[in-house]
Amino acid sequence: MSGGASGAAAGGASARTTATVLVVNCGPDAAREVLDAFFRDRGWGRRERGEGRIDYERGSRRRTILLGALAGKAFFLTAQIEIRAGGRTTEIRYRWGAAAGAALGGSLGRARAERAHQQTVIALEAHLEHLGMLVRAGRA
Repeated sequence: MSGGASGAAAGGASARTTATVLVVNCGPDAAREVLDAFFRDRGWGRRERGEGRIDYERGSRRRTILLGALAGKAFFLTAQIEIRAGGRTTEIRYRWGAAAGAALGGSLGRARAERAHQQTVIALEAHLEHLGMLVRAGRA
């Protein structure tokens, strides 16, 4: 997920993971509700991945397998979210692999995925700030 407010960019094509940490002044349930609304409004679907973990997905796997990076707006993406309660705040970790999109779209797919995740995390940070929920943001 940068030249944006959180500094969330990850350059290069290594297998490392990029993570942006957003700390909000609410409990985990309220954070989940805000995340669900944010991603749903942008066309992402939710997939529960266990305690405190949610994947939001966008695009078409089938179209991405067939067309790779040429799938355009239907290019398949996954935003991995971890939610951790911590006293009066909740930590939201937005993660994606630096090689996200490379398996299905090569270097063009990786660039498309990186750009999409950067734009999404910047928009999420701005949304949380607008709601008055954001305590701090940074890169993990």
